[in-house]
Amino acid sequence: MKTVKLLSWHEDITTKAASLKRRGLKIDAAPLIRNSGVVGELAHLNPAALVLDLDKLPSHSREVALALRSSKSAHHVPILFVGGSPEKTARIRAENPDGSYASWSEAPGALTALLLHPPAPPATAPHRDFSATPLLTKLGVSSNREVALIAAPDGFEELLGDLPEKTVLLSRLRPTTSLAFCFIRSLADLTSMLDLLTLRLPRQASVWIVHPKRTGTHHVDFNQNHIRDEALAAGLVDYKVCSIDNDWSALKFAWRKC
Repeated sequence: MKTVKLLSWHEDITTKAASLKRRGLKIDAAPLIRNSGVVGELAHLNPAALVLDLDKLPSHSREVALALRSSKSAHHVPILFVGGSPEKTARIRAENPDGSYASWSEAPGALTALLLHPPAPPATAPHRDFSATPLLTKLGVSSNREVALIAAPDGFEELLGDLPEKTVLLSRLRPTTSLAFCFIRSLADLTSMLDLLTLRLPRQASVWIVHPKRTGTHHVDFNQNHIRDEALAAGLVDYKVCSIDNDWSALKFAWRKC
């Protein structure tokens, strides 16, 4: 029996998994154990195909696809991208021309075709052009904002570049803060940072929780699942992901609306 891995950040993942089920096919819709270790986990699972749901948080799926295509151990896994609006998925299509794309109504047939005739593994990984979109734009730093940098590493302000008009950077949270960047480097950092956010982050503000990527130079005791779970318990909901550079990734959160 072939196994197909479905990755979705949608609440109705069970229904979506059921729509793909066919005789002789197992749909694994369980969340990844280690989101930031996606390549190693998928290489271990070695699914016949990977289905990425673009209906919700397509940027998450983009990160997974880029990580997979940059890997020697898992880049052979064929990918089916399903759903998502054209304006939100255009970049994914441009970066993954070898991928298969379908709406959810077309997904069962597209998956069958992909399994019968998988494409050859791409010869080269898609180019990750961190400069294609200005970092300030990716991070939502616009004009007339008060931005807090908490525990930021040396050089981060320079990495951001010239700020928009009437936007200021501060090293603390205030009632007038509209956006925060909170850097964590350990599970203990995450706990203390969430305590700080609970006390100080204004209800109308949003926050990027920035963490090291799992590279050869960074060894951390947590992953993005830990961040999401702990933040959710604190009342925060994530809605965006950003790869800042080769060393840092970030998840963006806002307070849950009552």
